[in-house]
Amino acid sequence: MKKRIITIILALAVCGGAGAQWKQGDVPPSSRRANIPPTEIDKAEVTVYYAFNADDIKDENTYIDLGWLQVGKQYTKYSSYFVAHSDSTYKPTLIKNSNGESGYANRAFGGKYPTRWSEYQFDEIFIKDGRLTEYAIMPMRLDRECCYYAEPLPKQQWTLKDEQQVIHGYRCQKATCHWRGRDYEAWFTTEIPIQRGPWKFGGLPGLIVKISDAKKEYNFELVKLERTPRPILQYNFSRFRKVSRKDMLKLQRKINVNWVKLLSPEVGNQFPDHPYSPMELE
Repeated sequence: MKKRIITIILALAVCGGAGAQWKQGDVPPSSRRANIPPTEIDKAEVTVYYAFNADDIKDENTYIDLGWLQVGKQYTKYSSYFVAHSDSTYKPTLIKNSNGESGYANRAFGGKYPTRWSEYQFDEIFIKDGRLTEYAIMPMRLDRECCYYAEPLPKQQWTLKDEQQVIHGYRCQKATCHWRGRDYEAWFTTEIPIQRGPWKFGGLPGLIVKISDAKKEYNFELVKLERTPRPILQYNFSRFRKVSRKDMLKLQRKINVNWVKLLSPEVGNQFPDHPYSPMELE
């Protein structure tokens, strides 16, 4: 037990400690998935890149994530381009600390917080035949809690507005909705006849170019669109346990609030809980 506590404390020190101020918590991600080869399940005909919670849309280093929407004939996938790129290039680097002990260097995933986990960066969403499946890739030693759920493709009840504006060269129209506890404002374009958008959003007469909640806690904005064919990849998720969406949200809340407590309640109680406001409030 003593060794386990020391390991946890050292992990906290490496990732910045519990005192760092970030609303999603200071949770170090796991590197294990990079050693598992994925399988091509489809080929994307269109790939749309979205900046997630960007401070400066022109600077990727200010994004929480760069997500990509891959649209194929059978599958639509939304996941993190930062993570996918890291997976394809990652090579463990052996280092030694001041005590002469060997270990591997932290893995960086890009963006504003390159060595911190967020479910919005590490979850992968697949849509096929009117169903959505979300695979939750948990951080660090909590990867034993990796899980997934499936549900009919959720549909936001949009209200179309008359306002229009040009965003990144596309003529866009405004739409609003209330969905799973939040009010959203979206801008979509019929110039790209794809009825999808970032994350779980879709169902408008064209591609969602920009969307944010009313409190401005979460926002996505298109930064690039490609029509070059790309493989849609899926990892082997056979060891992921099936749960309900609500149970997944509860677990992710616990991780964001105080992930150390899940590993060791005795140690976790010594650190303050982080404030956390998820995108799905219900």
